[in-house]
Amino acid sequence: MSSSERVTHLRRFNGVAGGVIGGLALVWILFHIVTAGVGTLPNYQQRAVHLGGALFFVFLLYQGRPRFPRLQLFLLDLPCACACVVLLGYVFVNYDAIVMSNWYVNESVEKVFGVTLFLLLLEAVRRTLGWMFVSLIAVFFCYAYFGPYLPDPFGHRGLSLERLIYVFYMGNNGLLGTLMGISATVVALFLILGALLNVSGAGDTFIRIAMRLGGRLRGGAGMVAVIGSAFMGMINGSTVANVTSTGVLTIPLMRRLGFNRNLAGSIEAVASTGGQIMPPIMGPGAFLMAELLGIPYLEVVKAALVPSVLFFTALLLGVYLMARRYGLEALPPQLIPSRREAFEPRAMGNLLVPIVVLLFFILQHYTIQTAVFWSLMSIMAMMFLNSLLPRSQLSNEASARSLELAGLEAQVAREEAASTRGRMIDLLRDTYEGLYSAALSVVYIAMIIAAAQVMVSIINLTGLGVTLSQVILAIGGDFLILSLLLTMALAIVLGMGMPTPAAYAVGAAVLAPPLLNLGFDRLPSHLFLYFFASVSAITPPVAAGIFAAIAISGGTFLATARFALTLACSLFLLPFLFILNPELTLAGDPLTIILAVVSAMLGIGFLSVAAIGQLGERMKVLPRLMIGAGAIVMVTPGLWFDIIGIACLLAGITFHHLSYRPSRLNKHRDENS
Repeated sequence: MSSSERVTHLRRFNGVAGGVIGGLALVWILFHIVTAGVGTLPNYQQRAVHLGGALFFVFLLYQGRPRFPRLQLFLLDLPCACACVVLLGYVFVNYDAIVMSNWYVNESVEKVFGVTLFLLLLEAVRRTLGWMFVSLIAVFFCYAYFGPYLPDPFGHRGLSLERLIYVFYMGNNGLLGTLMGISATVVALFLILGALLNVSGAGDTFIRIAMRLGGRLRGGAGMVAVIGSAFMGMINGSTVANVTSTGVLTIPLMRRLGFNRNLAGSIEAVASTGGQIMPPIMGPGAFLMAELLGIPYLEVVKAALVPSVLFFTALLLGVYLMARRYGLEALPPQLIPSRREAFEPRAMGNLLVPIVVLLFFILQHYTIQTAVFWSLMSIMAMMFLNSLLPRSQLSNEASARSLELAGLEAQVAREEAASTRGRMIDLLRDTYEGLYSAALSVVYIAMIIAAAQVMVSIINLTGLGVTLSQVILAIGGDFLILSLLLTMALAIVLGMGMPTPAAYAVGAAVLAPPLLNLGFDRLPSHLFLYFFASVSAITPPVAAGIFAAIAISGGTFLATARFALTLACSLFLLPFLFILNPELTLAGDPLTIILAVVSAMLGIGFLSVAAIGQLGERMKVLPRLMIGAGAIVMVTPGLWFDIIGIACLLAGITFHHLSYRPSRLNKHRDENS
């Protein structure tokens, strides 16, 4: 293994071993695709294959310790991988007996199997996610067992070890529960979809379109990062994955055009966070929400449309204001792709056909699995058709431009060399690499979902969600805003270090009941939690999205986080807007919706102005406070709040211009003299 592989603890197999592992990964991924097309297996069987395969590949691919890797592989990892297959294969084979029974079928064997699987899961979670997740699972299990000894209001009657083992291994609310089912049938398919879109060239296409659309604006490189990350976030579903996929192009581009390294990293991290809330294809957490609520996915898209547009409008304005503040210009004209390069027909076909197919089947009310299956088939068909035709000179130039702008000249040479090889061989290689990359992503996400499933199961079994609901209601009392602030803080804390799907799942189990008891509707309540599950990726002290960005930009954590929180100020406010004002989720009559959207747009825009402190010239403290207060008042529902907010905004703008008027007059006199 190379030194880089020892650092990441991720094994790379070559030769026969690499072929075997790659072949098994391919079969496992094809299982998800085929069952999506012809019909999934019964619940426990589908989930057992999904989780069993994920655990199998964790022990083979994720190195437990850097010392004695070959000895560890044969004496520890390979037996553990096979044991996971046996333990979940037992559930697969005995599915009928398990679902017909309310207790153990073969108690002595199943207790041993349950304990063994629990220990193997803890080790798999440690290897993929770290000790924090292991500690969380251990804390939840201790809470479940020691409930009778805890003080009120958190005490409960407790669960025996026998009950805990049964629920974990064989119960409907255990490891193979609802979240694992969603992972096996929805989340995995979207990860495969994103991987194949990447190898088909969608990432380069997104960047070229973003350059064409935003490159001419002031701070054009930052605009490219925002637009490109919004596009990629629709198919990516992970802040960290979005940063690492688009950031390798956008962050070097921003650095080359004068952006501070901390500002460049923060723009990419915030834009990647917002990509998960961007319709029409939001992150996997949105599909998880639709399944948990039992509503069509399009209802989630409809509810998130206006908040996502408001956020990206505010973010683009924030980047523009930062560019004014630090004297950053647009992209040079020679670096902006032509219309033909940006919208090259073959590249646009690879991008649009799968998305159109996906949306068509969703709009026709087919299941999500069927929609993604046919979208995957369309990607493969487009890749096959393109392999039959020689790559156009325009396509080669467009791809080279995207890479050269990011300073990846070596990759340009590889792209040009690849065009001379057999196109069918390239197709097979690209398809295999895409599916293998998807397998790695599915393994990682499956471990996150498994950890979240254990925690959610214990929350449901012990009634912790109801308990926290009572605590929040007792502290907040009649003050809705205080209760919402407490819920926000808990949602962010619970989501720290977790990717959005897992953060949302845990938050929904714990914090949705308090919101419902406060009288809020189900969809806005869950969307509130989903937004803050996304925000946790850029909220210190964990802030995984910030760490991913500084790994590329070379910036510092605190400075990058400060810029990120300034740019993302609207993302912290938006959930309060739509949960208090459901018209922003497109619920209500058209006139009321339009007025609410206009009011929110003005408020969110001026909040960015106040946070950044730039309005023509740099703003002084008092005008910033006045404009910030007016923006917050204006986004509060109610006509009188709008009037008061507008008055504060006008007063702040007037005071700002008056404070700079003498200096402008003196400058004008000096120029005339």
